[in-house]
Amino acid sequence: MMGLVRKRVFIICTVFMSIGALILLGEVSVRLFVKNGDITPEALRNRSVQYEPAIFSRHVFKQEARTIKHASGSKKGVEWKINEKGYRGPNFETEKPEGVIRIIVYGGSAAFDMMVSEGKDWPHLVQKKLRDSGLANVEVINAGIMGHTALESVGKLFTEGFVFKPDYVLIYNAWNDIKYLNSRKTVLRTLRPWSAQFDPRIHYKNFLDRWLCEVSQLYTVLRRIYYKKMLKIGKEGLLKVEDKQLGISELNPLGFRQYKLALEVFVDLARSVGAKPILMTQARLVDSANTSAQRERIDYPHVGLTHEALVETFDRLDSIVRNVAVAKKAPLIDASANFSGKDWAFYDHVHLDLAGSEAMAQFIAERLQNVFSEDLRNKGSTKTQKSGFR
Repeated sequence: MMGLVRKRVFIICTVFMSIGALILLGEVSVRLFVKNGDITPEALRNRSVQYEPAIFSRHVFKQEARTIKHASGSKKGVEWKINEKGYRGPNFETEKPEGVIRIIVYGGSAAFDMMVSEGKDWPHLVQKKLRDSGLANVEVINAGIMGHTALESVGKLFTEGFVFKPDYVLIYNAWNDIKYLNSRKTVLRTLRPWSAQFDPRIHYKNFLDRWLCEVSQLYTVLRRIYYKKMLKIGKEGLLKVEDKQLGISELNPLGFRQYKLALEVFVDLARSVGAKPILMTQARLVDSANTSAQRERIDYPHVGLTHEALVETFDRLDSIVRNVAVAKKAPLIDASANFSGKDWAFYDHVHLDLAGSEAMAQFIAERLQNVFSEDLRNKGSTKTQKSGFR
């Protein structure tokens, strides 16, 4: 009997020692061979953009100066700077200085230009190119925020942008609006303020979770792998849908009407605050002639559409932008017509790479110069007409 007990104890001890040895081997291997194994949720949070909830958009950047240096992943080496007012780029004066031509660019991550480092985002490259052309008094504010729709661009201009007294406001939205076109609910029933505790990748679950992350790199790495798989995290964070792909006929027509209405309101609002609205179609890699390799770079799960449906949806949104520009007599910068489908310009479906950002900035700067010239001619014509009545 004693021999049987000893044998069981020996087997149990052997099992536990073997498991311990495997854990120890795994821990040593991770520390020696796995890069970024020491990145805990807290460290990742400190390296990430800091958001806070808002009523007129799902979130905004915190109003604190912060530099984000991406040490891993697709954005490795990319650096962002958020200024103390909660916008990308260098700080600016709330009260517009005398003689400054202030331009605000609204949109989502494609306007933020998330795949390029500070100063290389196309809104600030537009500023540089305009200044190099002789317009030294131009100032561009990048108001793009990841995930924002056209409706949220309206909300930000309505609740804060007007304070900065912009002379021109550009809106560059489409991709994020497409994400919600398969919802049968209205925006009023779906838009919710962002929750800081939503993402377990950058927040600890409990005290034990924190302690294990601090003492074991093996646990930290396995934890990241687990949450990435469980949460279905794709190129833009949490996936909106699973593998089901919809056709164009399954989208909610009210979603397209909401997009059109947002653009119309943006134009009217801009004019109400004394700014000139400029509409932009969104450039994208998505095209009917995409190769298999190009399609692998398109994040279909986030919109839940087939390739053909996504192409048609983008085309319909382009038409809406162009029609609103004509109906509202607002300037149009047709970035889609100039860049869509051009492989060299894009990192993925809608985000530009460095070459694309440079080309986009040049394209926009040239069109803005045309807008400025037309405005100067109109002002001169107005003054002439007024002098004729005296």
